[in-house]
Amino acid sequence: GYPHAGAQVRGWISENLPQAEVVLASSNAGAALDVQAGTVDAGVSTALAGQMLGLDSLADNVADVGGARTRFVLVTKPAPVPARTGADRTALVLHLDNAPGSLVRALSEFAARGIDLTRIESRPMRTELGTYRFFVDCVGHVEDSLVAEAMRALHRKSGVRFLGSWATANSTGPQPPSDEEAIRWIDELKHGGGER
Repeated sequence: GYPHAGAQVRGWISENLPQAEVVLASSNAGAALDVQAGTVDAGVSTALAGQMLGLDSLADNVADVGGARTRFVLVTKPAPVPARTGADRTALVLHLDNAPGSLVRALSEFAARGIDLTRIESRPMRTELGTYRFFVDCVGHVEDSLVAEAMRALHRKSGVRFLGSWATANSTGPQPPSDEEAIRWIDELKHGGGER
């Protein structure tokens, strides 16, 4: 298996397959390809990789820590976004100026709208020392009006790249609040009604 995946199943392997020789693979998908090629007998990989390659699953739930999750990303050419389910996540990459407060200003777009962030990670850019990209995941879908509003604000102020919205397996974190009442209020004001 891939070194990281192998470390996550080390206890299970020593308990259930004490005679097994562990061989490193280039990736989890690479482990499945090695099985398909016949260079190894079994691999630590994903069910999807096994299905795509026509392999049989020999064991499930082999992680040493119950509930452990490894995130996999399917990279494709731009395509329509899957429909909103109500238990979604959205991923963005922020390209911010290397200036004091730029990250706080960007993150405040989520905070001001009550959007929960589930991940933030920085990665150095290779263009100049001290410059970073920030990978951000938030609860919600690009079709949620407040998520879209935050994305528009980020687009106006800095570089932002939309990686996608998808249904999540677990719906931890509060969903973005609804702004339907606020939209109705503005519409009433425009037509001479509502409280000012």
